[in-house]
Amino acid sequence: MTQRAGFKASFVRECRCLARSPWDLALLTWIPLLLCGVIAWQLSGGVVRDLPVLLIVQDDSAISRDLAIRIEAAPGLTLAGLVSDLATAERLVRSHKAHAALLVPRGTAERALMGQAPVILYFNASYPAAAATIQREVAAVVDAANMRLAAEQTAAIAPQGSVRPAPVRAVTVMAWNAPASQEFQLVSLLHPALLHLIFMLAVVSAFGRELRDRSIGDWAPDLAALTGKAAPYLAVFMGWALLAILWLAGVRGWHFAGSPIVLLAGYAGMYLAYLGVSLLFVGATRTLSQSLSMTGLFAGASFAFAGAIFPLEQASAFARVWGNALPYTHFARLLARTWIAQGHGMALVGPLLAMLGIALVTAGPGAVLYLRAARDPGSWGRR
Repeated sequence: MTQRAGFKASFVRECRCLARSPWDLALLTWIPLLLCGVIAWQLSGGVVRDLPVLLIVQDDSAISRDLAIRIEAAPGLTLAGLVSDLATAERLVRSHKAHAALLVPRGTAERALMGQAPVILYFNASYPAAAATIQREVAAVVDAANMRLAAEQTAAIAPQGSVRPAPVRAVTVMAWNAPASQEFQLVSLLHPALLHLIFMLAVVSAFGRELRDRSIGDWAPDLAALTGKAAPYLAVFMGWALLAILWLAGVRGWHFAGSPIVLLAGYAGMYLAYLGVSLLFVGATRTLSQSLSMTGLFAGASFAFAGAIFPLEQASAFARVWGNALPYTHFARLLARTWIAQGHGMALVGPLLAMLGIALVTAGPGAVLYLRAARDPGSWGRR
């Protein structure tokens, strides 16, 4: 049988196996759709809004009333209530009825006339995303209240008509970074994170079940047959990658700074790398259950070690080495240089070469070990 005929026969055989196995087919069809759809739906709002904040009013003055109005008007906040003491606020925050509390201490109005009057923000650090949003929004609320208060105090002592807005005003604009949207930042990263994990589970299951079910003796694979068996999974998950890009760029309208073709090439490189790792796991263990466990450890932790949310530069040496050994880390870098900003030269080629390097380093030994297991009946039937 020629290499081309072997590839085709293996491709057709795998498609028939998938048609007979609902759960294996589910890994290629409705499971990616369900998980990616849930992520897209949960983060479709883009930004966090209406986070409940308490106002602890110990100084019943115009300042506390102004802060209450501004908290309710802030897009990211909502006023959860007015309380008079810190103990009540703590109880409400611990019961998840509010995420933070802003304290206006006694004598705030008098101290404001003499100089500065501190207001204190207490927040629940167990939810870092919400806490960061609350700190940013409360800072904006206090700054706005300060501007009004400063203008009123100046007007009280300055001649009529002399109080004007400041001649120079600082305007900060985010440039060269993603907009402050959880949808764009997280969905663009979580979709490929989910897809590569499901892809690896599907490939490990496909190759592992041949050994477990002893069907590998009838298959008698060679390199062409291995390629044909993996081809349906590569084709289907490249389709999911294209849909993930079309969802954010086409349906949700997020601007693509670089080339979508390069990003699709990155998806292909990432899948090839995880294909090589999958083959290595199955060939080395010759056991489906052990291979699936190793897949969970290797691919399941990719998002945490990719440096996309928490930077790797100041992480431990182990975290940096482990992160750079993961194909998803290099894909996340390529995504930032194609979608968020337009990269050039080695900024694009580097991550692609890294993923292809992982694919070559793992697929070669993996294929040798797997073909050796295919010729050893003693390794068949393991659970």
